[in-house]
Amino acid sequence: MIGRRGKLLIALYIVFLVILFLMCSTDLIIREPEKEIYQIAVIIEDAKSDNYVNFRKGMDQAAMEFNADVHFITLYEKRNAKQQTELMERERQDGADALIVVPADEEQAAGLQPVIPVIFLRSGQGEGAGAGSIITDYKKMGEQIAHEMLKDSPADSPVLMLGDMGKQSTVDSLFLEGAKAVYGAAGRSWQIGAGKESVRASLEALTNREGAKVVILAGNPDILTEAAGILADNPAIADRVQGLYGRGGTLPILNYLDRGLITGICVTDEYGVGYLSVRMAVQALEGAFSQLPEVMDSYYVRKEDLRKPVYEKMLYPIE
Repeated sequence: MIGRRGKLLIALYIVFLVILFLMCSTDLIIREPEKEIYQIAVIIEDAKSDNYVNFRKGMDQAAMEFNADVHFITLYEKRNAKQQTELMERERQDGADALIVVPADEEQAAGLQPVIPVIFLRSGQGEGAGAGSIITDYKKMGEQIAHEMLKDSPADSPVLMLGDMGKQSTVDSLFLEGAKAVYGAAGRSWQIGAGKESVRASLEALTNREGAKVVILAGNPDILTEAAGILADNPAIADRVQGLYGRGGTLPILNYLDRGLITGICVTDEYGVGYLSVRMAVQALEGAFSQLPEVMDSYYVRKEDLRKPVYEKMLYPIE
C-alpha cells in the first residue's frame, strides 16, 4: 500500500512530467536553432532567354531544399560587362550573401576578385573564376549536332547556317564554330545566312534553288523558332528543306519538333543548371568551395525521343 506521502510524490512527479512536456513542445526550454536564410542574387542578361523557365524551376527547388532566398536581376543592356560588374557590387552592398552570374564578358569575369562567393555560369571559354562555375560547352554542342546532320543528309545537300551576323553572342559563335569545324573536317561546305532579319529571305530563296534539298542549322533558339514557323506557314519552302536543326528546349521549339518541322535539337539540362548553381552557392557560403567546374552534358533529341522518361523529365520538369 502506498501511503498519502507516496501518492503525493507520484502526483507531483506526473505534474512535473506534464509541465516539462509542455515546455519542450512550446520551445520554452529546447529551441530549434533558427536556420539562416541565404540571400542569393542571380544576374542574367534576359529573363526571356533560352530555357529560362526550366532554369528558374531548378533554382526554386534548390532554394527550398537549401534554405535560400533567390531573386533575379537582368541587365538593362545585353552583353554590357561594365553594367554587370556594377550590378554585382550593388547586390553585395544590398546584402546578398552570394551571386550567380552569367558573364556578359567571360574574359573580364575571369579577372574579377569578388568579395562574396560568386558562381559563374559559363560557355566553356576562358579561365574559371569565383567560388565555382558551371560550364555548358557550346562548341562541343555544335560539333555534336553537326555529326547528326552529316549522318542524316546526302553528301550533295547544301548547308545553310543562320546566325545574327555582326552581333552574335559568344554562345552563338561557339555553337556555329563547332559545327563548321565538323563540316570542314568532313570536306563539306556551308553557306552563312546574312542575319536574323533575313531569315525569311534566306528561306524564301530556297524555293528558287535547283538540285538537292537544303539542310539548315539555326545558330540560336530565336532563329530556330522563326525558321520553323516559316516552314509551318510555307509548304513550298518546307518541301525544299532536307532538315532543320538547332539548339534550345523552349516550348515553341519542342512543339515544332513534335510536329516534325524541326528535325533535331541539342539541349542541356537547364533545370539541373539552375539547381546546381544554387547548391554550389550555398556550399560556398558554408565553406565548401568547388575547385573544378561542373561541366554539363548536352543531348541530341529527335521527335521520337520526346516521350522518353529521361527527356520528359528534363524538358518538361514539374514544379
